[in-house]
Amino acid sequence: MKTQSQALHPSAAGLVRDDEDVRDDMAYFRKLGISYEPKSLIEVLTRHKPKSAMPIACHGLADMRAREAIPVLKSLADFPMQDVKATSVLAVARLCGKDETPWLVECLTRKGTLKGYVLWALAAVADPRAYAAVKAWFVPQLRKLERNPEGDSRGDVVFAVAYLEQMTQHYPEVSEFLERFRKVAPQLPGNIPSELAFFTRMFSEWETNPPKRKRDA
Repeated sequence: MKTQSQALHPSAAGLVRDDEDVRDDMAYFRKLGISYEPKSLIEVLTRHKPKSAMPIACHGLADMRAREAIPVLKSLADFPMQDVKATSVLAVARLCGKDETPWLVECLTRKGTLKGYVLWALAAVADPRAYAAVKAWFVPQLRKLERNPEGDSRGDVVFAVAYLEQMTQHYPEVSEFLERFRKVAPQLPGNIPSELAFFTRMFSEWETNPPKRKRDA
């Protein structure tokens, strides 16, 4: 598993779960008296109860490669619980890969979805067909950050960069966008630089040598 993860782009490797994760999920559902099988976990998502178990059910269904869960997972992309929105979208990406790129692109513009997690899913899938949609999201965000580096406190831009850096061979203009972003990236707030180090290749050196903001220099 570790070797496989190392071969993946960091955004995809971040979705890889190990045997310990699965054992923890099995123990969690055992305590709830719920069988750790697709039918039971789909029922958790369909009935919306217990709500606290829904994100873990999303992970579990992806771990079990339960493609029969895809319709209910897709229905939760704008569910009124952030953890459910996030895990359902990522589970669809894990189960379907490029097959659901059109749906992920739709989620990027749909009201009520978590754009950062949709972008994470798109980065993990790395389908060039999503480029126009990611570019349309990223370019205004880039301009905003160039004016004010504090303008993306949630760090959604991290996963747009993770997607775009995989598209340079398909779309040469991406290199210009990424160079513009590279100039502003050291000034981004909070843990965004560390997330860039973890989820992208172009900033991986920041794991051991994090940037200094101008005001900290």
